[in-house]
Amino acid sequence: MSGVATLALALPPVSSLAQPVDTETTTKTVEADSAKPSDADKARSKDTEEATLLDRIVLGMRDYLGGQSPVDIGTTIVGHDEFAVRTDGGGDANSFLRGLPNVQYQNETEDDAGVDGQKILDTRPELLSISGGRTYENNFIVNGIAANTVTGAVERNGGGELASDTSTPNAYRIYGLHPQTIFVPSDFVESATVIDSNAAARYGNFQGGVVSYELTKPSTSRWHGTASVEFKSDDLVTYNLATEDGLNPLDRRPPEFTKVQSSFSLTGPINEIFSVIAQYSRQDATTSKQKEYIYYSENVDEDSLNQFFRLQIDANTDYGKFTLEGMVTDYAQLYESPDWRNLQIDVQTRTYAGKFAHAYTFDRVDTPFGQILDLALESKLTFSSSAAKNVTGGDTAWVQQVSEFSDGSLVWTTPDTDLLAWCRVDPTRTNATICREGGFGGQKEQSQKQVGFSQSADGAIWAGTFNAGYDVTHTNARRARENDFTYYTSNTTLWDARSDGLARFNCLGREACSDDQYARFKSVFAAYDVNTDLNEFSAWMQFEQTFGWLTVRPGVRLQFDDYQNNVNIAPRLTASVSPTERIEITGGFNRYYNAASLAYAIRDKEPLGLTYRRSHTSSGDVDDVWTTTSTRYYTNTVADLDTPYTDEWSTGIKVIDPLTEGTFRLRYINRAMKDQYAKADLGDRVWQLTNAGTGAYESATAEYAKTFDVERIRFLENLTLTGSFTWSAQELSSNSYFEDEDDLQDRILYNGQSYSYGGFAVITGNMDIPMRAQLAMTSRWYEGRFDLGFAANYNFPFTGVEDTGRTEMFNGVRHEVWQDKDFDGTLTVDMHSSLELVQDGDRSVRLNLTVSNLFNETGNATADNSNPFIRGRSAWLGLNATF
Repeated sequence: MSGVATLALALPPVSSLAQPVDTETTTKTVEADSAKPSDADKARSKDTEEATLLDRIVLGMRDYLGGQSPVDIGTTIVGHDEFAVRTDGGGDANSFLRGLPNVQYQNETEDDAGVDGQKILDTRPELLSISGGRTYENNFIVNGIAANTVTGAVERNGGGELASDTSTPNAYRIYGLHPQTIFVPSDFVESATVIDSNAAARYGNFQGGVVSYELTKPSTSRWHGTASVEFKSDDLVTYNLATEDGLNPLDRRPPEFTKVQSSFSLTGPINEIFSVIAQYSRQDATTSKQKEYIYYSENVDEDSLNQFFRLQIDANTDYGKFTLEGMVTDYAQLYESPDWRNLQIDVQTRTYAGKFAHAYTFDRVDTPFGQILDLALESKLTFSSSAAKNVTGGDTAWVQQVSEFSDGSLVWTTPDTDLLAWCRVDPTRTNATICREGGFGGQKEQSQKQVGFSQSADGAIWAGTFNAGYDVTHTNARRARENDFTYYTSNTTLWDARSDGLARFNCLGREACSDDQYARFKSVFAAYDVNTDLNEFSAWMQFEQTFGWLTVRPGVRLQFDDYQNNVNIAPRLTASVSPTERIEITGGFNRYYNAASLAYAIRDKEPLGLTYRRSHTSSGDVDDVWTTTSTRYYTNTVADLDTPYTDEWSTGIKVIDPLTEGTFRLRYINRAMKDQYAKADLGDRVWQLTNAGTGAYESATAEYAKTFDVERIRFLENLTLTGSFTWSAQELSSNSYFEDEDDLQDRILYNGQSYSYGGFAVITGNMDIPMRAQLAMTSRWYEGRFDLGFAANYNFPFTGVEDTGRTEMFNGVRHEVWQDKDFDGTLTVDMHSSLELVQDGDRSVRLNLTVSNLFNETGNATADNSNPFIRGRSAWLGLNATF
């Protein structure tokens, strides 16, 4: 009987994200599964069960540091309990990644880190960089469905997302673009797999890493469910004043807000064949802020709503397992400008995704190449439709002047009482008081629709396993402004025309004109609707063979798309030697190609805004006759371009420590990013894409994981400890098609070289902290009645850059001067706890408390006078019920 278990261990199934390792258990039963069990199968199954009872294969926390194979040295698998303690309690599944090596998410040198209302309202997944890739170069997978934005998650224009103090939005930008199309709630994650290096051939379309979420599966045994609610407000947050001089000269108040997140899940068998799971979660957030004085200091409320729906039905039949699943992400975040009368923008993301999958396992198949055991075939049809929209109240906006000052004295005030009813003179100003009103751009949208079909085969052959498959994907991308947007930007008043001796203006037209002022300039941003299609084909083949102490995994992945018409071949090769049962030494070379992004194609033919001008006659007549130049467009050419790719060399060793029986893993990764997109400026807003961009990433990591034997400790039922140390260095070329390299107004001078803000952010590190250490502990007490966990992150001191506050002329352009600065180390600790209040059979109620930044650390980031506070210690308080 032990021979059966030994055979199963020698021929493991290929690691599949569709069936992740369960890290919550310390044993794993390996058995062959057949969709059509015969009597012989049943007998063999019985023998296997007996063998398993006698010879358990103990895996424990070894599954955390690696996959199901010794060559998966770049894989980390996190089970439900470990996942929960690593999240920040805010419902964002991505927050668990913060403590993993080769994952960067922080910006310690930020000098505008003050918390404002829009940051509080933003409950979308956290942005992060994996192994040196940009934040939009990862491959996110949710239950086998790709959840990536291929239409571009960043804009070519400078500036960031909307903030509470944004006075005038950028008319070209579509706000709210995000690299992920599905916003995964942490409550529904059963396990998560992260691959930062040595990815198997089945994974492509990334230059960073792979993150795969497996959500709770339908129960086939009984009906049960969960419900939770959590609460957070400014009363549960400690705000730290973080201006450079430690003062609050504008007497600003910390943001006031309320957040409530809730979830519900119900699952069970319909009959012997069908089982179902239904899940719903939502995050509600509200905050308020004060408008500028000239708008009578009016208080306005802003809110956001993040909803997730999921329904999955499984059918276990004699013909295999059928799965039908659908998911919906519905996100909306309201922004209102403090420097406008009524400018609101509703930033929305809505995604519909689904799949129909079939899996079938053959017990034994004879082929001319040899006998295949446990041949698993999976076919999958997927669909997704995702759109990011900016909805505002109108497609016309204008400025109106209320007063004029000369030599510090008020010399003119509008007699328009209707205007003065909502806009007043600011007595502290020594220049004109300008008020703005109207909408900002009508409705803008960027969307993508994808349909894909894939098939894969896994099985045991020869001295190991194989995996092969293909997928075909069709994508339709759209970027549009539904209406022309007109912005009247500068007015002529009677004070400006005082030399003409006019008592009033005569409005012969209808556009932005009154008795005492009229619009002299207007900018018109034309409506457009750009659509493009992309067809992609990928295929892969991979073998994993074990010859005594040697395991090798050669593989290859082929990709083709009809946008650039490149055939890309990505070799994958990893080998591992095990001189003893406790030591695994691994090395590999892998190539990863960038996803075929349609960002460039759908930004073609996007019209530039045009500025028009008019004036009045000597008698004060104003008509609607405007003059301007001809229409211009953004133009992008991709002739003869190669697909960007990354070459990776890696090595590592994994050791079972004889003293503690824990697992150590040491790794080194060296990546070279080649043929990266850059741009050549051909003049008149015509840019040609080039492959001149480059990049490099290097890291060394040390990790440890151990589930301790706690039988001798009273009341302690389980104790798991994981830790890591990471050293990394990164370099990316600043010349990127998406950065604001053409901006000559806002420039930075650093070490004798000129940079745009966007380009400087790239070359100084993509959220890069050179040396970091993490430690996480989870424990369970009193027969599961009390759970307690801590996660600590320490950033070692490092040399970064800072704004000196000085300006200097360089090449005829004024620059801000930045210089190197030594930053201190930063330690943050998060705590997760759960106490069982009620237990009655399968029903229970638990009280949950999550505290982020337990010791109220502020770090090296600073804030400005407008938003002078940085969030310190904060807490989530909630209840969770199972039934």
